[in-house]
Amino acid sequence: MRRTNRRSVKNKHIKYNTKKTKKLSRKKTKKLSRKKTNKKNKNTNVKFFMLSYEGNKQFAKLTQKTLKKEWGYNPQIIWGYKIDKEKYKPNTVVYEGFKDKVLPKMLAHNGPVYYLEDDIRFLEDPLNIPKKDVVWSVYRRGALTNKPPHNVITGAQAIYFSKSSVKKLKDHMNQRKKSIHFDSYLSEFIRDSKVSFIQMKSRLSPPLKTGLGYEELHPSLIDPNRSWKQPPKKK
Repeated sequence: MRRTNRRSVKNKHIKYNTKKTKKLSRKKTKKLSRKKTNKKNKNTNVKFFMLSYEGNKQFAKLTQKTLKKEWGYNPQIIWGYKIDKEKYKPNTVVYEGFKDKVLPKMLAHNGPVYYLEDDIRFLEDPLNIPKKDVVWSVYRRGALTNKPPHNVITGAQAIYFSKSSVKKLKDHMNQRKKSIHFDSYLSEFIRDSKVSFIQMKSRLSPPLKTGLGYEELHPSLIDPNRSWKQPPKKK
């Protein structure tokens, strides 16, 4: 009888501990999921705008479809200008297209926005970002922390703007007399304006050098000698 009682008591302890462990694991899982949710910028009012041009329509549509399929975000494609080497030159065509066609739609949205170029591919959720006025998510190289004149980020592939920073962007662009490379301009805007800013670093292992994504392989009209693709995986 004594042995039986000991066994039954032991079995009760095992059952109790098992239930307790399950409850604890459930609590930990809930806490972890909450932490992940808190880290992510869950603002559903964020609107995505993609700048392209009619001659690149097929590729832009593919990028739009890919972003929707992989991350659930459906960017609005805005058709900018085509390079004519007179008014719309390779170094100014994106700046002009953004100022004339994208920025007015961003202001009309009256909320946070994401600016995208038509070759973007994300490997991480584009809204899993800190709450800052400007978040430069995908780029080629460079940093604003470098010493002048090298405190410039090259490649405006994907950038998040808060509602207030969009309004500041409008005022800043209106004050500028000449158009320049768009990425150089945005670097200038961030340096000049009192906006909170972060340049995203990849959380992957091994990390991407270009932030949360990369440029899909495609022929570049702005620079025909340079076509971009996903960095090769390390073996």
